[in-house]
Amino acid sequence: MRVFLLAFSLISAMALASVDPLLPQQETYLPTLPTPTQQFGHPIGERHLRYDQVLTYFQTLARQSPRVSLESAGVSHQGRQQIAAVITSEANQQRLPQILADRARVSEGDRVGGPTVVWLAYSIHGDEASGLHAGTLFAYYLAASQSPRVQRWLQEMVILITPSQNPDGNDRFANWVNGFTGSQLNGSNWHREHFQAWPSGRVNHFLADLNRDWLYLRHPESRGRVAVFQRWQPHVVGDYHEMGHNSSYFFQPGVPSRTHPLTPAQNQSLTSALGRYHAEALDALGQPYFSRESFDDFYYGKGSTYPDINGGVGILFEQASVRGHLRDTEYGQRSFRDAIRNQLATSFSTVLGSFEQGKALQQYQRDFFVRSFEQGQDRSGAGLLVSSGGDRGRLQALTVILSAHRVEFQYLANSVTSRGVSYPRGSVYIPFAQSRYALVAALFDRRTQFADNTFYDVSAFGVDLAFNLDVITLKRRPKVVSQPPQPAAGAIEPALAWILDWNQRRAPAALAYLLSRQIKVRFAEVAGRLQGRDGEIEVQPGTLLMAGNQPGIEAALTTLIHSYGLSPQAVARGQALTGPDLGSRKFRPASVARPLILVGRNVSQYEVGQLWSYLDQQVGVAATLIDAEYAERVPMEEFTHLFLVDGRYRQMTPAIEARIQRFVRQGGVLVAWQGGAREVADWNLVDVSIMGRRQLENEFEDHPIQFAERHQEDARRTIGGAIVDWRLDTSHPLGFGLTETLPMMKDREMVLQLAGGQAYQVARYADRPLLSGFMAPEYQSSVGGQASAVVARKDKGAVVLLADNPLFRNFWLGSERLVANSLYLVPALN
Repeated sequence: MRVFLLAFSLISAMALASVDPLLPQQETYLPTLPTPTQQFGHPIGERHLRYDQVLTYFQTLARQSPRVSLESAGVSHQGRQQIAAVITSEANQQRLPQILADRARVSEGDRVGGPTVVWLAYSIHGDEASGLHAGTLFAYYLAASQSPRVQRWLQEMVILITPSQNPDGNDRFANWVNGFTGSQLNGSNWHREHFQAWPSGRVNHFLADLNRDWLYLRHPESRGRVAVFQRWQPHVVGDYHEMGHNSSYFFQPGVPSRTHPLTPAQNQSLTSALGRYHAEALDALGQPYFSRESFDDFYYGKGSTYPDINGGVGILFEQASVRGHLRDTEYGQRSFRDAIRNQLATSFSTVLGSFEQGKALQQYQRDFFVRSFEQGQDRSGAGLLVSSGGDRGRLQALTVILSAHRVEFQYLANSVTSRGVSYPRGSVYIPFAQSRYALVAALFDRRTQFADNTFYDVSAFGVDLAFNLDVITLKRRPKVVSQPPQPAAGAIEPALAWILDWNQRRAPAALAYLLSRQIKVRFAEVAGRLQGRDGEIEVQPGTLLMAGNQPGIEAALTTLIHSYGLSPQAVARGQALTGPDLGSRKFRPASVARPLILVGRNVSQYEVGQLWSYLDQQVGVAATLIDAEYAERVPMEEFTHLFLVDGRYRQMTPAIEARIQRFVRQGGVLVAWQGGAREVADWNLVDVSIMGRRQLENEFEDHPIQFAERHQEDARRTIGGAIVDWRLDTSHPLGFGLTETLPMMKDREMVLQLAGGQAYQVARYADRPLLSGFMAPEYQSSVGGQASAVVARKDKGAVVLLADNPLFRNFWLGSERLVANSLYLVPALN
C-alpha cells in the first residue's frame, strides 16, 4: 500500500510539474491524464502544433477521461477529421442522448431544462492559431482539474470545444512558421516567418474564408460545423480570432448601431453582461482591450453572428496576432504564449459568465423561438413561394440550405399562377408560422435603409437574389407535399438526336462529362422548336444537341439522368418546326475547355479559390493554376482559356502581356473581372476602359466635413457589398441560359466603358441599380446605365471583361453560368 501511495504521489508531482503555468497552479489535476507538455514534448506555444497532433491528443483525452467524448464535425476538403469535444460531467455523459433530445425540442419553444450549452470554436482562420492552442490547453484543464468549481461547471453545463475549424489552413500555416523559426526567436516584422507565401493559412483548401460560409455552406467544413450547431443549439458560442499585431484585444459587443435589426435587443444585453466577465479576466492580466467599436454584428454568415439569428449569443474575440512565435509591436515584444494566454483567459470567462448567467441564457433562448414563431404568425400572408424558372439545381441548392438550418418547407402539389408568373408543381413553399421565422426573414431580407452605413462585411446577402429565384408571398397556405416531384426518366432508346436544356445548373457539368467521353455536342445559337418523340421541344439559345448515332451515347445519357438529375429529350425529326434544322450552322460545336488561372501574390486568393472550386467541384474541369512568375515559360497553346480574377497584377511584365495578347489572337479566350479586367483594359488590347472610384465619385458634392466624420464619409463612398441589377442581353452566348435581369453582388467601385471597336456590351447596370444593401445615392446615379459585361472579338480569340465577380463566395449561383458560358459558348463566336 505504501508503495502504491508513493508511486501515486510521484505521478501526481510529475503531473503538477508539467501543468502549464498558464493554467491555475493551486488546483489538483488528475495525474493519469497526459498534460499537453507531456503529450507534445514541449510547452504549448513553443512550436505551432499540426492538426494531427491536436486530434491525437483530443482522442487521448476522450479515451482516458470520463468527462470527454468526441463528435464528428465533418471532414475537410483534404480529408482531415473535424471534431467537437463534448466535455461535461460523467453523469451527463451517460445521458447525452436525453440531453440531445431536449436540445432538439428547444427550437420549438418548449420549456426545456438541462445543462447550459457553450461552444468554444477556435481558429476558423488557420493562421490565427492562438485559438487552437488555447482550446487544447483548456480542454485538458476541463478534463483534468479536480477543483469544486470545475465540477459544478460540468454538472450544470455541456462545453463543446472545436480546436480548429479549418484544419487544412492550420497545417499550411503551422508548417510555414515552424519552417522559419530557429532556436533564437526573431520578432522583427521583416522576418520571413511573418510573411506567408501565397496562399495563406487563413483559407481552406479551396482558398475560402470559412468565416463567411455559415449561411450558404459551400464547403464541407461549414456543413459539418452547422450540423454540430443545430444538433446542440448552444446558448453561447465563442468565436476566436486574431487581428493586426499592433492592436490589443477585442470582445463583443461591437458597434451598437451596426447590429442587424433582426437581432433582438436582449441578445446584445446578454453579450454586454458576458463582456463584464471578459473585462475582469483581462484586467487581472493587465491586458489592454476594447469593445463596442471597429467590429459589427450584421452579416449572419459569420461564426459570431450566426448564433444571434438562431437563438444563441455569439461572441467575437480578436487577439492581436503574432503570426509566428514572437513579434515586435507598439506594445513591445509579444510572444505566441502571450496570445494563447489571452485567448485562454476569455475561454475561462466565457464559461464562468455562461455558468452564472445560465438561467437568463436559457430563458432568452426559449423566448427567442417563441417570439420568432409569433412574428411569423403575425406577418401578412401565409408564407413564401419560391421557384427557379425550371432550374432544378438552384432550387435543390436552396432546399439543402433550408434543411441544414432546420427551416420548415414543403413542395407545391399543384401549379400556381400569381401576377402573371407561373409557379410550377414542386416549387418550394416556406411557411411564416414556424420557430425559424427569424432566419427565414434574414435569408430573404432586401432592406436598403440602415441606421449606420458602415459595414465590416457585405450589407446584403438575400438568398433569392444570390440564387436568382422568383419569390412571392402567398395569402393562404397552398396544397403541399413533403417530397419534390421526380422528373420522368424515360428509357434511353435509339433516337435521331438528343436535346438537353442549358438553363439547368448541372448542364455545364453534363457538357464537360459528355465531351470527356468523346461525345460530340453542339449548342443552339437561336431559339426554335423541334419535333420530339413525345411532343414538341422548345429550343432556347444554349440548348445542347447530341447526334443519336454516336458510340456510347445511350450509356452517357443514362449517366446524365441518374448522376446529374437531368432529362434529355429525344428528337424525332431533323427538320425543325421553327428555327434552325438539326444540320444548321446555327448549332455550333462545343469544345473541351482547358483553363489556366493566373495566381500568386497580389492576386485575390479568395477569388482564385472560388473559380478553382467552381470549375473543379461544380463543372468537373481540371484548372491549371500557374504563378505569374512562371507565366513567361508556359506553353499557352496547350490551353483554351486564361482567367484573371481580382488582384493587382504587379508581376505582369511586358513579355507576359505580349504572350497573353498573342494567345488571344491565336484563338484563346481571356476572361477577367474586377482588378483583372482593369489590368486587361490597361493593355489596350480591347476598346474598353475602366471607370473607378475617382470617376464615379464625381456625383458626390464636395463639402467640408469635421475630422471626426472622415470615417463615416469614407464608408459612404465605399461599395462594400450591395446587390445590384444587371440588365443582360440573353441573345449573346455569354447570356445564354440566364435571365434578362440578373442580381449581382457588387463590392468594387468600378464599371466598364466602351470606346467603339469590336467590343460588345452584353450587360449593363439598370438605371436604378440597387436591389438590396447599401449604396450611396450618388453611386446609384453614376453606376446606373453603365456597362458591366463586355465581350470583344480579337482575331481568332475573344476577351470577356466583367465589372463584378460572377462567383462571389461560390454562393452566387444565379450568375455562375457566366463562367460556364465563357468556357463553352463564347469560343464558338470565332
